[in-house]
Amino acid sequence: MTSRYIPTTFGDTHVLCFGDTSKKPLFLLHGMTMSSTMWFPNMKQLIQERCVYAVDVMGDFGKSKPEFAIKNRRDAHQWILEVLNAMQFNKVDLAGHSMGGFLSLNFSLAYPDRVSKLMLYAPAGTFHRISLKFFTKIYPALLFHTELWIDNAFKWFSGKGKPLDPVFRAQVIAGYRHAKPLLQVMPSVFDKEEFQRFNVPTLLLIGDKEVIYPAKKAVENAQNLIPNLETHLIAGASHSLTMEHADVVNKLTLQFLKK
Repeated sequence: MTSRYIPTTFGDTHVLCFGDTSKKPLFLLHGMTMSSTMWFPNMKQLIQERCVYAVDVMGDFGKSKPEFAIKNRRDAHQWILEVLNAMQFNKVDLAGHSMGGFLSLNFSLAYPDRVSKLMLYAPAGTFHRISLKFFTKIYPALLFHTELWIDNAFKWFSGKGKPLDPVFRAQVIAGYRHAKPLLQVMPSVFDKEEFQRFNVPTLLLIGDKEVIYPAKKAVENAQNLIPNLETHLIAGASHSLTMEHADVVNKLTLQFLKK
């Protein structure tokens, strides 16, 4: 593994690199109030097929150093574009979980020629509005910073009703207590008109116990928008599917990348 900072107009972006740099690049964007370390259950499998770059989203928890806030969708795709340009990648595979999924599709709609394949894991908003219950679960954790509220939020995200993996839990609690998120863009539902010429091969994985929106309806909406789409409802999984059901997510992702 190597670690580096990529300069952009929004600040220095922290990127972790795993695997053989001669392989095709796969960029990963983490979920909101997480960091690139959330991908620890996925990395060993993904590097079999790609060189993996796990990015700390600018303005969220993690090691990126924001100078200017990302305030809207245009800022968000401009930031990713600057990272890819600085790293001299003309085309990459792009994957994101939750907020990272929203950001990944947002970039792919703006610059489809820069994305070979797109993988969306329980993307926030995107294909269905987020339930109000999400905000009642996440905001107390952000406001009060107690282990109880943070654990309650992630138990709600969990298909197994469990708190975060101990490997990761201490880091997330530290983030909630000490970080000051500056990411101002909120995940929303994309308009049908934006997909008129969109044909990037896309994989959509959502747990059948998803809590931030109705899983089947989100999948149905996506199928009506993206022509070149592969979808899977993962049995027993909720919003934390990339960690709790890593084996299934990794297997489906590798199969998709090899096609």
